[in-house]
Parts: sequence; structure tokens; C-alpha cells
Amino acid sequence: MKLRRIAFLFILILSLASCTPKESEKETYRVTFEVSGGSSITEQSVLHGEKALEPNNPTRLTYIFDGWYTDLNLTILFNFDTPITANIRLYAKWSPDVVMQKSFMDADAAAISLPVEPITGSKLTLPLKGSTNDSTITWSSSNADVVNRHGVIFHPTMGQDDVVVTLTAKLTYGLEQKFYDFEVIIPAKTEVTISDSVSLPFTNLTSEFTVADATLTTYFSENGALPYVDFMEFLSILEGFLYFDDFEFTIGSDTVTIYYQAEYDIKDGQGNVIGTETEDYFLTVDFESNTVTVDTLNFFEGYIYETATDYGAGITYLETYYQEGESVVFRMTPYRFDLVVHQEGLETKYLFPFHIANLLFTGGSYYNVYYNANGYSGIYAFPDSDDSTGQTEDGRAYNSIKVSSLNGTNIAPDVLVATYDMFVFTLDYFFGLKSQRGVESYYTVLASTRDSFMTGRTRDLSNGLFNAVNKTLDDLHSSYHFPGFYEAPSFKLVLETVSQVGPTVRSWYDVLFAVQALFAKTYAQNPNKIPPDYRFIDGGKTAIIYLDGFYTATVEDPDGKDSHRFMRTTMDAIMLENRNVENIVVDLSYNTGGNLGALIRVLGFMTEQPIEMSYMNPTDKSRVTYFADVDTVAYTNVNWFFITSRVTFSAANLMTSIGQHMGFATIIGTKSGGGASSIIPVVLPDGTFFHMSSLNVLSYRVGNEVDGYEYFSIENGVTPDYILAVNDTQDPVKIIEVINLAKAGN
Repeated sequence: MKLRRIAFLFILILSLASCTPKESEKETYRVTFEVSGGSSITEQSVLHGEKALEPNNPTRLTYIFDGWYTDLNLTILFNFDTPITANIRLYAKWSPDVVMQKSFMDADAAAISLPVEPITGSKLTLPLKGSTNDSTITWSSSNADVVNRHGVIFHPTMGQDDVVVTLTAKLTYGLEQKFYDFEVIIPAKTEVTISDSVSLPFTNLTSEFTVADATLTTYFSENGALPYVDFMEFLSILEGFLYFDDFEFTIGSDTVTIYYQAEYDIKDGQGNVIGTETEDYFLTVDFESNTVTVDTLNFFEGYIYETATDYGAGITYLETYYQEGESVVFRMTPYRFDLVVHQEGLETKYLFPFHIANLLFTGGSYYNVYYNANGYSGIYAFPDSDDSTGQTEDGRAYNSIKVSSLNGTNIAPDVLVATYDMFVFTLDYFFGLKSQRGVESYYTVLASTRDSFMTGRTRDLSNGLFNAVNKTLDDLHSSYHFPGFYEAPSFKLVLETVSQVGPTVRSWYDVLFAVQALFAKTYAQNPNKIPPDYRFIDGGKTAIIYLDGFYTATVEDPDGKDSHRFMRTTMDAIMLENRNVENIVVDLSYNTGGNLGALIRVLGFMTEQPIEMSYMNPTDKSRVTYFADVDTVAYTNVNWFFITSRVTFSAANLMTSIGQHMGFATIIGTKSGGGASSIIPVVLPDGTFFHMSSLNVLSYRVGNEVDGYEYFSIENGVTPDYILAVNDTQDPVKIIEVINLAKAGN
């Protein structure tokens, strides 16, 4: 028995001894090294309680190693005599080797190579990293008007002196910085020399004008991408949009003059033709002085065919009062454009930068020719970027013009600068609000933001033009449609928040949102939460018609929205329901405008008087008033009222002005939103497409033929005859109160 017990105890002791860990089975821990830009250090595995081996110091170019630390803040120095009892990460601390960093920056600066000869191109390549030692480089310019910090060059204009600009490179290496100056010579612009030409196809993409497909010879300067065209050849291929055969060209040594004669009917107050008169129009291109001169801006309107869609259907235009304007000289030199006489064998070509020719000669209409580097396309109004399937003509046009061999590439330097210059040229000569805002040149207005988008990168240009149109112009009649053909067709820029527009437009949107909220609350049960086409209040004495815009059915969509058709149907329904209605209120509180022809036809339901329409042109100072008779029997046995708000804009603002000025309608509501100008679509050299307020500024006139007339723009809106707060515009009780007040003459 004793032996068994001893044996059992021995076994028990052996079992217990087997639970004691062996040396080879001690727990191990990881020691890792964060070198922070230095050479790598191998991770170590260390047994519990033992010490890590101190590695050789890591190396880092132009830095001195200061030891290993246990914390990210590099405050606790690690002692390699410390036993390791857990995983640990050690951090390298460095201090700059000032002497070496400065010498390396000197080496990087010495590697920068900028031209010593005068720079004729449109952009310098300014390095942003050291070529030898990877220091970072930022640039500044002693004359950003000539060369900006991105190296984009804005040459002095022809006739000015060359400019020496100091470009300063700030090199940074670690904590060290040094500045280095480089002088470059920027010569004034000289006459463009043409070196290449190519024949490109022209395709008409609109049914509004019948223009035959053709080819157009396109010219380029050496290493340039900006297209030039013979402006007479350009005009010739547009027969069908313009009456090319009516043009007479006279060619001098350095000039080309265009003359044509337009014939107009003389009508009496009843619209009867009692004679005709002719108007002579002249345009002179002076290639020596680099100018285009017209005796009147009407030159660009008298040669245009009528559109296939009859926007004036049912309207007879009566006598017209016209006050002659001044001649206008388009000076190309201040905008760095050159009109070129180019000799090609025995032929002489008279070249315009294509986009200047397009703006001048098609700008009097909604027609444009779009260049995308692979050809030209005739387009009307606004190609539709939302119609990706191409179900509409506008959608098909967009899908066609946006496909280019240059999609997704960086913009050519000369096209970059020309895009900026033409943007300013367009605003300076054609923006209808320029003089009202006291602007001398938009070069000054854009100076503070220019360098943010004139970087040489396509996306920066797209974003910059988007912001300039939507925010800097701060005009509801100015809108960005789509970026140019250097961008991929799928890339779009859209307004998403009111932070993307200027303060004037933002305040308009505030009222728009308020009206939308009012509609949503008042008409929660209606489709789309908007008022019905018409409704009766005050026991049937008053009918309210809701009119949200002015539309004309087009040739492509004859069954589309049409305001004249809507008014006819609505008035028939009102009279069928209550022929004894006394008051008809047209609710324009959510009407943002539309087509003027549609507006005139709508007014034909309200008055038998000829509709008086007045315009003034702030550039050539011309004034015009014409009278339009509408072949609609007016409802003159009712009292007409218009409800307005800040949202009442453009054509709706004009309707308000005409109704008040001619005296056939009483205006109730708040001051209308303004918008006096028609719009002009513009294509820039990079392909950016936008529209803006044109020089046709809607107005009203005061005076008589003996004492003369004074014209007043309606850009700032129309003050109502009686106030009706925005929140009350859908309240029958409040509307009736104001109508009764107006009828009582109080």
C-alpha cells in the first residue's frame, strides 16, 4: 500500500510539474518602429521580460535622427534597457539638417528652367515639385495682370510695350523655406500668323432654319488650337438662316464692307400697309485698326430668316416709332483678338476668330454655330443636357455637339485665354445690365476671382465660368447651361443650392420658396400642389386664372404647351359657367416669364387696344416702340386684375407693366421681380454654353411726338396699384377686399 501511495504522489508531482511553462514557451511581444519618412527598421519579436535590441539609426535625407519615442507627441524617450512586457510601437524623432536642406533647395531652384527669350505662348509650365530633391514649390508674380501664379499669360495688347515680370518661387523643404526670383519677358501681342488649315464639316441640327450641310475651312496659328474662319465663307454657309445673297461686299486694301438693304412695310393704325421704306445697313471690318464698325446694331437683325415656328401667329404689327442710335465700334485689340488678312496662294482670306464671328453675326437670334474641334453644328436656343436619350431635337443636338476627340483632355493654352477674353468681350458689348450697374469693363469685375479658374486646368475653368455666370452676374436672365467640349459629355454643373447664386437672385428665390410653400399648404389636395387652371370666388362674381408662364407650341411639338390655346379654353369655360362674371384676376404670382409672342396673344384677351411694346438699347442708345394688334376678341366687359409677387419675372413682369401703363388692368400684390432684357445665348471658345441679359431692354415710354419721349427700363420691377401680401395671394377674402378697394377708387 505504501508503494502505491508513493507512486501516486510521484505521478501527481509529475503532472503538476508539467503545468509549469518552459523557457521556450514564454509569451512574445512585437516591437515596431514608425520611421516617419526615414529608412525602414525591421520589426522585432521579444520574449516577456527581455529587452529589445537597439537598431542602427534610420536615415532620412536632410534630417538628423534624434532618437526613439514611445508617444506620438515625441515627448517620452525610450530606454532600450527597459524590459518588454507588452506590444510597443516606437516613433522616430527628426530635426531638420538646415544646412543640407538649404543646399538641396538651391539645387532644386537651379534646376528650374524658364525661357530667357520673350514668351509668345499663352502658358508657362511652372514646376510645383523640385526636380532633384522633391521640395514643394509655390509661385507668385510681380505683375499678375500679365502672368498669374499658375503661369497663364495675358499678353499686353498690340501696340503696348513688352513687360518684364518677376516670378518668385517659394521652395519648401521640411521646415526650411527659400525664395528665388526668375525674370521672364512677356511681349505685346502681335498679328497672328496662320500656319495650318483644315476643312471641317458643318451640320445643321435644328428644324427652325433650313440650312444646308457644308464644309468650312478652319485656320490655326502655329501650335495653336483657336479656330479662325474666313468670315465671308462663314456667312455663305448660313444661307437659310440669313439672306446671304442680299449682302454686297466691298474689299479695300485693309477693309471689307458689307452692305445690304432691308425693306419694311409702313402701316397705319389699323395695320393697313400704306407704303414701304428701305433701310440701308453697313458693317466695316478694318483689319489695320482691328475693329468692326456698324452704323446701328440693327445691322445684325435685318438679314435673318423667320423661324419655322411662327412665334408671331395671330399678331399684326402696326406702326413703329424708332429713335436712331449711335454707331458702335467693336474693338478687338483690348481683348487680345486679331482680325487677320491671310494670303493663301493667290487667294486672300479675311479671318475672324471663329467665336467672335459667330457671336457678332448670329447674336441677333437664338441660332448659334457650335465648334467642338471635329466640326461645326447649327443649333437653336438651348441644347438639352437632360435629354440623354435624344428623344427631342434639343436632346439630339446636345448629344451630338458634346462628343469630341478632345473630351477629357486639358484645355489648350490659347483657347483657355481666348475663352476668358471672349467672356469679357461678350459682357462688355452685349450684357444688357452692364451700364445700369456702372461697369466699365468686366476685366475689373472678374479680377478678384480670375486666378482661381485661370489655372490651365479644364475643370477649374468650368467651375470658374459656372460661378461667374451664376454668382458674379447675379442676374436671373443669366444662366449657365453646360461646360465645354474638353470636359467629358457626362460631366455636368448644376445649381443645387442658393449659395451658388448672387444676393439679388438669392432674395428672389426666397420669395419663390415662400410661394411654393403657400401653394403646398393651400392646394395640398391638388395634383402637383398648384392652383387649378381657374376658380370662382365671391359667389361667382370673380374668376381667378392661374398662369405660370408664356408658351408657344413649336413645329416639332405642335401639341405642346401653348398659352393662347390655354387662355381660349379657360375663358370659354369661365363664360360657360358664369357669363355674368364681373372680375377676372390673372394670378402671375408664380409666373417666371416665357415667350413674348405668347404674352402678346394672351394680352389680346384683355384689350382691343394695340399692345404697346417699347425697348431701349444701352449700347447704341437706340429706342423703339411698336404696336401689335391681336386677332382675338377681347373681354372688355370685365374688370381685369393681375396678382404679382417678386417671382413675377421677365415676360410676366412685362405683362404687368403693359397692363398698368396702358390702363386695362389693375395690379394687386407686391412689386414684381423685374427682368427687362430678352436673353442672348453665347458659346465660348472652350465650348461653354450660357445665356445672359441682352441689349434689348424692355421699357415703357412717357411723352409725346412734339416734346419727345423718355424711356424707362422695367428691370427693377413694377410697383402694384394696391398691396396684397405674398401670403394673401391665394386667400379669397383678402383678394376680394383688395378688388373692392380698387373698384371703390380708394
